[in-house]
Amino acid sequence: MIGRGRLKSVPWLQLKPPSHIVLDSTVTKLAPGGDGVAFATLSGEQRAIFVRGVAPGDAVRLEVDASRRPARGRLLEVLQAGPGRVVSACEVSGRCGGCDWMHLSEATQADAHESMVRNVLPWEDIAVRHHGDGARLGYRTRARLHVQGTATALKIGMHAAGTHEPVQVARCVVLDPRLEEARHALRSLLSGAHGQGEASLALGPQTEPRLAVLDLKWDGDLPAACFARFAESPFAGIRLHLTNATVPMVFGDPTPWMQGADGAPLRLSRFGQASETTNVRLAQRVAELADGLLPRDPACRRVVELFAGAGNFSVVLAPQATDLVAVEADREACLAARENLSTRGLKARVVEADAMGFAVSAGTRLVVLDPPRTGARAVAERLVQTRVRGLIYVSCDLATLGRDLSILACRYVPVAVETFAMFPQTSHVEVLVALASRS
Repeated sequence: MIGRGRLKSVPWLQLKPPSHIVLDSTVTKLAPGGDGVAFATLSGEQRAIFVRGVAPGDAVRLEVDASRRPARGRLLEVLQAGPGRVVSACEVSGRCGGCDWMHLSEATQADAHESMVRNVLPWEDIAVRHHGDGARLGYRTRARLHVQGTATALKIGMHAAGTHEPVQVARCVVLDPRLEEARHALRSLLSGAHGQGEASLALGPQTEPRLAVLDLKWDGDLPAACFARFAESPFAGIRLHLTNATVPMVFGDPTPWMQGADGAPLRLSRFGQASETTNVRLAQRVAELADGLLPRDPACRRVVELFAGAGNFSVVLAPQATDLVAVEADREACLAARENLSTRGLKARVVEADAMGFAVSAGTRLVVLDPPRTGARAVAERLVQTRVRGLIYVSCDLATLGRDLSILACRYVPVAVETFAMFPQTSHVEVLVALASRS
């Protein structure tokens, strides 16, 4: 942790637009989205100022754009560091938009996540359990990079904060070493490419050595030499999506895999959690809570899983359920889920359908849902009209989670609220909420 003295000043211009003001303030808290919040009197009005790259308790000098609501601040200087500020492990964390909390201690991040979760809960005085004992660096086993290729340069990296410009870095400290090696291989693989695209990296089959897989979307020109390199790349497989092509080109086996919560390999589709180890803990906890919410009578343990994906939770729910229906709209994910269940000798019905409109049948005792960031408002509105006794809701978006829980609160009470540090060094957090019917 750094000392409490003045930090190196950030250069700033003396001449400012009329709405821009330089002032000193103290950061009071962290807001959803990752920015710090300071307060100041602007034109006789007490205003909140949102600013990136600060820690609670920091005494700061800011350039403030008072024309915006809420006001936005740009950090000019940390006059005195707050107790939660640490030296960043990344040399570009102030510019890169990938990790907005690299300057915060682990405890500060956990406290801020808990506070953010409490703010969206429709119930008072609920205990929030935090799971954060995983790796803080080198944890990402899935990542998406942005690529720009011109006649003079090839840029590969996360977007700079507030822009669509990739930030290049010699070493990305949050990537799993195998993905970091794959990130470096992209440069030679795409040498000579013109245009822009997105490169999604993941880990392939659990063999040794375990190689990365690449899903590349490209808008622009790729020279013939690139295709030759794709065929002989260090990746286990590559899936290439060209803008005007109707089907992707495939080199090798680009299927992503991760360890399932039961210890066996889990085939993935397009989506997978950022941290393999944290995902194992999350899925195991889903299974534990599901067992507690289901009745002891084996004949009454009917479960519906919505937004089931490739079966990440299905493979640990199926052994506990008399009947499991896993609902997923993506066909590739359904195929992966069926394979994951079959290879384990587990029985479940995988339904290819829109989970948002799926009608939960009578007799279902537990619904497990893991929706996208947009949440599951329509599902919540239907569930309060059913006789489902237990719910487990997993979310990566606090705003939509809070909205949906507010709908469910008229019928359900919380059994557990838990956070998982799926994205250490960032303001993002995975939240698990278990609910039981009031009657």
